[in-house]
Amino acid sequence: MSTAILAAVVVTPQAHAATTITELGRLPGHTSSSAYAINDSGVAVGTSGGGGSLNRPVKYDSAGVTELVGPPDRHTQLQAINNRGVSVGTATASNPDLPGRALRFAADGTYSVLAVPFGYWSTAAEAIDDFGNVYGVAAGRNNDLQIPVRWRSNGIVTTLKMPEGATWGRVTNASSNGYVTGMVSGPISGPGSGPWLNRLAVRWNPDGTVTSLQRLEDGAESEAKAVNRNGDVVGTAEFWNEGSFGVRWNADGSMTKYGPNLYPTAINDHGVAVGTGSTPSQQIPYRWSNDGEELDLGFPAGTVMANVQDINNDGVIVGGGLHACKWVVS
Repeated sequence: MSTAILAAVVVTPQAHAATTITELGRLPGHTSSSAYAINDSGVAVGTSGGGGSLNRPVKYDSAGVTELVGPPDRHTQLQAINNRGVSVGTATASNPDLPGRALRFAADGTYSVLAVPFGYWSTAAEAIDDFGNVYGVAAGRNNDLQIPVRWRSNGIVTTLKMPEGATWGRVTNASSNGYVTGMVSGPISGPGSGPWLNRLAVRWNPDGTVTSLQRLEDGAESEAKAVNRNGDVVGTAEFWNEGSFGVRWNADGSMTKYGPNLYPTAINDHGVAVGTGSTPSQQIPYRWSNDGEELDLGFPAGTVMANVQDINNDGVIVGGGLHACKWVVS
């Protein structure tokens, strides 16, 4: 019997509110930018590029847009920032024969390259908590191996535990107090044999345990995208014959289904989530209240496509269309 009957379906009318959209800017000579994360002080991070230039790591704050000087010969994208102003991201090369490297940027803008686990070729940093722990992945040369990892604040790297049967994992996000989200998969009966564990949303807990999150239907794929300090997770889950739905896995074990073709990307500590809705011709940015009320955030001027990436505890939302933007709802 499908586990879908356990999901609490919330159907609510669209909210009406005033939304102010502000373009955050880009570096001189660049043609595009995006913001991927924002902390509770209102400092956002992301990337600026285009115009024939390498993608550069940037910070958006009251001073405008500022480049954080990363490796000079690599594309660098900042993916997360904690409430102490420490940010993380990944440096990659245009040459596919050169490995990616996970980076940590201190609050003063200086960066360090994080360690590569023995036997792995490349690394990527996706998240950081307020204790300074960085979370990401380590991968083999041909991405035939990929494991979720944590770099302690002292630089020591360890593997995050995976559920039984999983041999591949990816980290997507972390809360300020050390909850981590992502997904796992792998052959249930060992390498080279079946059946296969389809992609499964998971939450790693501050005590080191891992929780497999409920699927909408037995065996159908799911992906966890973000988590708050309460352990509430948002992401997507599938039915075999109905496609993908946006979902929230609540800390109490219940599940909320947002709707089809919705892709939540972030959730704050008040349970407010943001994400994107997909149509054949548009990507529409949305916000969902803790009660499931949906708000169309609107597009930056001159665009019909926008992605929202993060929301802080004051409700400030960041993402991008062609350029990095901020949404404030009143």
